[in-house]
Amino acid sequence: MKKKLLLSIFTTLVLLWSCEKEDETVATLSADIKIGDTYGGGKVFYIASDRTFGLVAAPADVNETGIAWSELRVTIVTDSEIGTGAANTKKIIELKTKGDYEVYVAPDDEVYAAKVVDEWTEGGYSDWYLPSIDELTELYKQRDVVGGFDEDKKYWSSSAIDGGYASVSGYTWYYNFEPAAQSVKPAQVDLNQQNTYRVRAVRTIKAE
Repeated sequence: MKKKLLLSIFTTLVLLWSCEKEDETVATLSADIKIGDTYGGGKVFYIASDRTFGLVAAPADVNETGIAWSELRVTIVTDSEIGTGAANTKKIIELKTKGDYEVYVAPDDEVYAAKVVDEWTEGGYSDWYLPSIDELTELYKQRDVVGGFDEDKKYWSSSAIDGGYASVSGYTWYYNFEPAAQSVKPAQVDLNQQNTYRVRAVRTIKAE
């Protein structure tokens, strides 16, 4: 009797575990969606290898004159990897809104890259963000597919590091689209956050 009871309990547990495994199926992007497609308000320029998400670039730069990363230098440490641009953008805005010991409170009328992209609307979408440096690197690779870039300009990312000095030492990553820069080092650390570089907004797409 005990053996039958134990066998019954074991069978039930196996069935429950199997159901849970089935419920863990991860939604993926449709196989019809590919790099270069017009989709989600812009052009698809990146699709994760497991197709759980992709990245879309806006069809044009936010403006043609360039935008500062910050009008005064700040230290805001953010990430570089693909998939971190949205969180980076949110962190930059939060710190420049609230301030801390290395970040001044930005006046309401300050124009800076993360804020401009966060407030931007394109193609019926308002969840655009400033790409991380790895996302921006992928965007550079697909620049001809996406189109609209000025290859004589530099483009801001949302990635930044702490330079490690006693005073404010925010170092911010940008990508130099100039052809002559590619053989040297395409992604560089910039000390001058007030420089007005170009900005291209991106957004994340996932399975519907």
